[in-house]
Amino acid sequence: MKHTLKFRITFFSFIFLFILIFCLSAMEIVEDKREYVNILVLRAQNIGNSMKSYTEKVVGLGLELKDVSGVSEKCRELVTNNPDIAYCIVTDPSGRYLFLNDQIFLQLQLSDVSKTITTKDLRAARIIGTTHQYYDTVTNVFSADGKLSAIVHVGFPLDSVNARVNTKIFRSLFVLVIALLGSFSFLVIFVNRSILTPIASLLEGVKTIARGAFDTKIEEVPIYEFNQLAKNINFMSESLRSRDEEIQRNYRDLAGAHDELRQSYQKLENLSYELERSEHLYKSLMEDSGDAILLIGSDEVISMVNKMAEDLFGYSSAEVAGLQLTKLLLLLNVENIPKIHAFFRRSLAGEHVSEEMQFTRKSGEIILARVNFSTSRSGNQFVAQAIFRDITKERETLLNLGKSAADLARLNKMKDSFLGLASHELKTPLTVIMGYAELIMSDMADQVDSTVLEMVENISNAAVRLDAIVKDMVDLSMIDEKRLRLKLEDINVNRLVEDAVNELRFFFNMRHQALEINLDESIPPIRGDSIRLIQLLSNVLGNAIKFTPDGGTVTVTTSAKYIVGRRNQALESGITPVSSEKENHIFVEITVSDTGIGIDGEDKIRIFEKFYEAGKIEEHSTGKVAFKAKGAGLGLAIAKGIVEMHGGEIWVESPGYSPEKFPGSTFHILLPLNPLAVDATIEYMNII
Repeated sequence: MKHTLKFRITFFSFIFLFILIFCLSAMEIVEDKREYVNILVLRAQNIGNSMKSYTEKVVGLGLELKDVSGVSEKCRELVTNNPDIAYCIVTDPSGRYLFLNDQIFLQLQLSDVSKTITTKDLRAARIIGTTHQYYDTVTNVFSADGKLSAIVHVGFPLDSVNARVNTKIFRSLFVLVIALLGSFSFLVIFVNRSILTPIASLLEGVKTIARGAFDTKIEEVPIYEFNQLAKNINFMSESLRSRDEEIQRNYRDLAGAHDELRQSYQKLENLSYELERSEHLYKSLMEDSGDAILLIGSDEVISMVNKMAEDLFGYSSAEVAGLQLTKLLLLLNVENIPKIHAFFRRSLAGEHVSEEMQFTRKSGEIILARVNFSTSRSGNQFVAQAIFRDITKERETLLNLGKSAADLARLNKMKDSFLGLASHELKTPLTVIMGYAELIMSDMADQVDSTVLEMVENISNAAVRLDAIVKDMVDLSMIDEKRLRLKLEDINVNRLVEDAVNELRFFFNMRHQALEINLDESIPPIRGDSIRLIQLLSNVLGNAIKFTPDGGTVTVTTSAKYIVGRRNQALESGITPVSSEKENHIFVEITVSDTGIGIDGEDKIRIFEKFYEAGKIEEHSTGKVAFKAKGAGLGLAIAKGIVEMHGGEIWVESPGYSPEKFPGSTFHILLPLNPLAVDATIEYMNII
């Protein structure tokens, strides 16, 4: 209602009133302007006639008009007595100025006429000028012999007329707004009270009746027509109520009969629906199946072919359906057709048969497929279902994977063999080189030139570095071959950390790196090989020094952890991750955190592999602890092996690799209390 009838009445009433009042005001303004211009033209012509009488008297005396004095003063007097008049100019017949009321009008071009108007009493006036426009009236002055002796021009400005019109417009607009608001308000009140309110009352009653409340009575409204409509609506609701009661009675009678019919029909419908759904589902599954399916009757005739079978064989359904099984096998150039026939007969006997079959597609491509025969009963007949699955690419993939696995195993074996061979073959020559170098530098130093001695010293240093690499290779080889034996003893982990840190403190100072040590003195001792654990910590700490810039920070922390649950569950819940066999035991955790360049996600696992160097090799520098120094890639692999030999685990966490932002990384070392019997006792639980 608010958006239809009320809006339309209000809108059109407003438009009608606005147009009516606007037209009346516009007509009044136009008429006022015309009347005002008529008055000014009449006044100007009267002034012109006065000047004409004055000048004709002078000309009648036989004097030349241009020689007469006082004409300009007469013009000024007439213009001064009429404020609306702008100028009074007397020219000769040729248009040359003789007299005027003000010298400013000498520039006025009297011949520049843009328009000529005629007032309602047939008086003529011209509109002259460009920048400033004037209404100009012309009065001719004749001599006694009837000759034109002068022309009197009297005019008033167009701006004065426009100013009066603008004033009239503003006043008319004000009256228009007041009249429009008053009349519109009255109209809105009338429409709301006499039309919209009764209609709203009737509409609400009709809505209530439409919702089923047929006993609703609409109250009387003061408008006669609407009141008659309300009475008719009340009569209609009463009729509807009577009919509704009758329909309800008939419905209850029909409901009983319908229930009995529905129950008897429901069983039949359910059976039909289940049968239809099963048939539709079977057809849908068959058509949309990812495998090629053929339905073959007991007479060996192919009755149905799905889309995948068309793609697999290269023949359309029309070409295959209706063929004998033997003809299809011949068409596909299948090898050992009698064997396939035997499988089909076995499937008709109720046996599920699966076998590989090679055939040739219509395009000539050779396909290896696995066919499965199964039989189901359709009425009094048996129908065999043959399912074909293309395993050509699968077989090729398996063959390639087997070959790749064999190649990888062979390469890994060659790598391990090379590692053991190289470490053992290099060990003896290095011992000889280091021995002779040490002999020259100690016992023969006074017999050798200083330059040669310096060279021998460099050879010795290089041999020492190479010896360290060989030792790492030997250790790694022994770890891989499980020949490394641990000398177990009770170890205080905190003292072990302090010893490892003290060995590398010189390098921390050389790199101007801050070292923070947070040791938990409540952790229990563990069983382990102190020499190997020192080697483990030295490798991890050396890695932190190399990949942390000068001025960075390295933090070493020890704590005890009670591990509950498997590793995958621990990762999801935020608990320290360990392998499944390390669940429900106490472990000592050593963490080494740095503010270095971090580790990329792909490198987090691979950095513990042999000879693997994270990052770009060309970015690495030389030196044992220089920033981003390049190593042999054995330190973390040895560390991982030592940890695992102690029954523990090592892993790294890092937000990522960034040599500009330095996100850092944290190495976690998890060691059990006893590598031989990973268990937690009541005493250790109390300590935690």
